[in-house]
Amino acid sequence: MFRCEWKKILSKKINRIMICAAAVLAVVFSCFAIGSVRYVDKNGALHTGIAAARKLSADRNRWEGDLTAEKFAEIVKSKQKLAKKNPQGIPDDAYGKMIQSYGDIESFVINVVLNDAEYNENVLYQMTEKQSKELYATYKENMQKMAGEYGETPEQVEFLKKQYRKIKMPLSYQAKDSWDTMETYVETYGIVLAVIIGFLASGIFAEEFRTKADSVFFAAKYGRSKAVKNKAAAGMLMTTAVYWGGMAILTLVSLGVMGVSGFRTLYQIDQPYSMYVMTYGQYYLLMLVCGYIASLFAASLSMLVSAKMHSRNIAAGIPFFLYCLMPFIGRMFSSVTVVFRLVPDVLFNIMANVKNLTVFQIGSIVFRQIPAVMLLYTVLSVLLLPLVYRSYCRYGLRPR
Repeated sequence: MFRCEWKKILSKKINRIMICAAAVLAVVFSCFAIGSVRYVDKNGALHTGIAAARKLSADRNRWEGDLTAEKFAEIVKSKQKLAKKNPQGIPDDAYGKMIQSYGDIESFVINVVLNDAEYNENVLYQMTEKQSKELYATYKENMQKMAGEYGETPEQVEFLKKQYRKIKMPLSYQAKDSWDTMETYVETYGIVLAVIIGFLASGIFAEEFRTKADSVFFAAKYGRSKAVKNKAAAGMLMTTAVYWGGMAILTLVSLGVMGVSGFRTLYQIDQPYSMYVMTYGQYYLLMLVCGYIASLFAASLSMLVSAKMHSRNIAAGIPFFLYCLMPFIGRMFSSVTVVFRLVPDVLFNIMANVKNLTVFQIGSIVFRQIPAVMLLYTVLSVLLLPLVYRSYCRYGLRPR
C-alpha cells in the first residue's frame, strides 16, 4: 500500500519533471558557487573558475594555526606599511602577494575592535603595536559589554556571558572561503527545494479527487485508515529524499571542487560576537538541518490544506508564501513584535540570524532564537500529521 502511494507520486509526469529540475538546479547552483570565488595572483591578475577556490585557500593557509598576538601585530604592521607606501590605493599585485592572504584575520581584528559599530577599515591604521598584541584582552572586555548591552535581565546577561565563555582563545585559523561561499547558495537552493516539495506534497491528498476516484478509495477496506497513513508517510519520505538528495548533489559538487579547508575553523573568525559558538562545518550542518525542518513543515502544511480542500491549487502555493513573501512582512514588523522573530522563514535565514544576539526568556529559562524556531517547527510538522489524517479519513462522514 505504501509502495503504491510512492509510485503514484513518481508516476505523474509533472512530479518527475520537478524532481529532475531540483537535481539540475543543484548542479547549476554548484557552478554559480564555484564561479563566484575570486583569486588574485602575485602579479595582480584575477582568476576565477575551478582552480580559484583551492588557490585562494592555499594562499590564506599561510596563516594556518593559532592566531597569536604576534600574528596580529605582524598583520597590522604589514597593512599599515602598505597603506603608507601606497596612499592612492594598494595595487593589485601587492594585494595578491600579501593582503589577500590575511584578509580574514584583518577583518577579525577590525570587528573585534569596533565591537558593535559599523565596519571601518581605518581603525586598523590607527592601531599601535601594543593594541594589536592586546587584541584578546580587548575581545574579552567587549564580550562583557555586549552581554550587558543586549541582555535585558540578569538571567539574559549571564546566559550571554556563558555563551561567550565557550570561545577558546587563541582562536585557530584555516582558510574557510568554500564555506563562506556556500552560505548564500545553500539557503537559496533550500528555498527552491521547499517550494518544489510543497508542490509535490500538495498533490498526494488531492489525487483521488482529481481523478474522481474518491468514492472507490474511501469505500476500500483500509481507505479511511492505513491508506491515509501511507499517504502521509509517502509525503514525509518524498520530502526527505528530495531535500537530502538535492543538498547532497549541491554539497558534493561544490565542496568537491572548492575543498573543505576551514571545516574546524570557529565561526567567530567572521562574527566575533556571535553567541553561536560553532565551527564552519557545524554551521553548514545547522543550515542543512534548518532547511530540512522548513521543508517538512511546508510538506505537512501543504498536505493538510490539500486534504481539507481536496485540491492542490492553494496548497501548492503555501511554501512560496512562507519562504518567499513572509520574509518581507517579517522585516517590517520584527522590531515591533516578537512573533515575527519566530516565523518559519527564519529557518532559511540562518546566515543573518546567527549574527544577532536575540534571546527569549520564559520565567528564569533563557534560550536562543534559532534553537527555539527549530524545535517549534519540528513539533508543528509532527502535530500537523494527525490533523491531516483526521481531516482526510472523515471525508463524507456525517457528523454525529
